[in-house]
Amino acid sequence: MISGSVDNTVEYRRRDNYVYRLTVGEHLLVALHARSDEPLYALTLTGAQLWEQLAQWSTLDQLTDALLTEYEVTSDAARQDVREFLDQLALLDAVDTRGATT
Repeated sequence: MISGSVDNTVEYRRRDNYVYRLTVGEHLLVALHARSDEPLYALTLTGAQLWEQLAQWSTLDQLTDALLTEYEVTSDAARQDVREFLDQLALLDAVDTRGATT
């Protein structure tokens, strides 16, 4: 899980087992391989932006900064949103990590 204290040397990148689709105004992650649970996951506009940022290896700070650039939120709120999104992606096995994990 990502929610605890995070070393900013850890980087995150989306995995290729999901694709993003914008369909009829809905932001969706679509599972590419058969899964026992739901094959579609709805994203908020913020989630969609973070998913796009995760095409490249990104730190928690870089992802937080991406939200701060687009939205009028506090740094703490943006960081919490990023952590929660990364936690959800981790549960789906949709994100890879590299770097220190202390």
